[in-house]
Amino acid sequence: MNRSRRVLLLNALLGLGILVVCWAGVHVGWRGPDAEGHDVDGRYGPGPRGPWQPPTAPGPQSAAAAVAWTALPGLVLLAVGVALRWRWPRAAFVASAVGVGVFFGSATFSAPALLALGLTVYPMAVTLPVRRWAWLLALLVPVVLAAHHAEPYLGALDPVLYAELLMALALAVLPPLLVLLRRGRREAERRERAEDLRRTAYEERLRVAREVHDVVGHSLSVVTMQAGVALHVLDKQRATGAAVAPEVTASLEAIRRSSRDALAELRTTLGMFRDPAGEPRTPTAGLDRLADLVGALRAAGRRIDVDGVPVPGPALPAAVDAAAFRIVQEALTNVVRHAGDARAEVLVQRRPDVLVVEVADDGPGPRGFREGNGVRGMRERAAALGGGVEVGPGARGGLVVRAALPLPAPARPDGPLAGQPASAS
Repeated sequence: MNRSRRVLLLNALLGLGILVVCWAGVHVGWRGPDAEGHDVDGRYGPGPRGPWQPPTAPGPQSAAAAVAWTALPGLVLLAVGVALRWRWPRAAFVASAVGVGVFFGSATFSAPALLALGLTVYPMAVTLPVRRWAWLLALLVPVVLAAHHAEPYLGALDPVLYAELLMALALAVLPPLLVLLRRGRREAERRERAEDLRRTAYEERLRVAREVHDVVGHSLSVVTMQAGVALHVLDKQRATGAAVAPEVTASLEAIRRSSRDALAELRTTLGMFRDPAGEPRTPTAGLDRLADLVGALRAAGRRIDVDGVPVPGPALPAAVDAAAFRIVQEALTNVVRHAGDARAEVLVQRRPDVLVVEVADDGPGPRGFREGNGVRGMRERAAALGGGVEVGPGARGGLVVRAALPLPAPARPDGPLAGQPASAS
């Protein structure tokens, strides 16, 4: 038997137990040892009897049995509400409230019946927001008034009415109130833990930002400075008539420009790390910067062909644009580091639902190739967008890096489909 059936069975037994207790209470009256006249509920005849003794006269017994059978439909509805309280919380409470009202109107006020109301209020407090069930508690007032329907003004002049109403509110409201207090405490603890994790992550970002700035930023600054010094020395030699190869000057210019751009981008990225919200303050790099990247490599003597940039069609999503640029950048870096003087081709192709980025070279190929942090980083960028990266040998030798980055589905235009004339009215 699965858990839901066990819960249903246990609640059904609980509702049946409350039904039996309430029904038995109709037959058993409470009388003090010195009581005279009527029982507490006024339905039994005169004569002193001890506590919880059933009536012995034929008339009172018949009256009690009649009352019991009249109240039985209300008790059955009460038991059904208790049995189904976890499956349909609000409907179960309404059913129990109606059943208790019928029972009170046919018999008498009973604390076990109020316990059933408390049992049906508890699941609502656990599973539903307060605004969806709090207004149902107003049913407690007519339920209690039903026990005084035979009195003048519905018992408004009877102090017992207000005591019973207070009891009903206590039994029905205290359990959910405790649940709400416990839920609020758990929510506060959850927010506190989340705040601690956020603060820890922010402190870790600051630590990483400081380390990267101190190590990489210093190195890039030194590279920029040394390239500038070398260019200054070459200018002096050229002024004295010494022969200087143009390729040397172009390479140094490319080194200085690339290191300066990398340093500026590093500062932008570290600024994002220092922001508690983690949002970049300036636009991230995209495929619009691919021309600068390729130009710097061409200035250093690399042969690179680019096809498909700028990308036709609507603007790419910022995340896809940035990921595509970083993947091309890392793939070209691997070509420079591992493919010698190989020629590289960059292809960017936009399809209806995916952006394909491919970087191929005609170098020595994947022999001895091992995936390092660069390839893992490309895979992680693509996976974060729901795409993937494939690295393998090319058709003409060399290595091919192919990335597929999903694009959001285009919005469907309102009105007639494109290419179809609108119908005449």
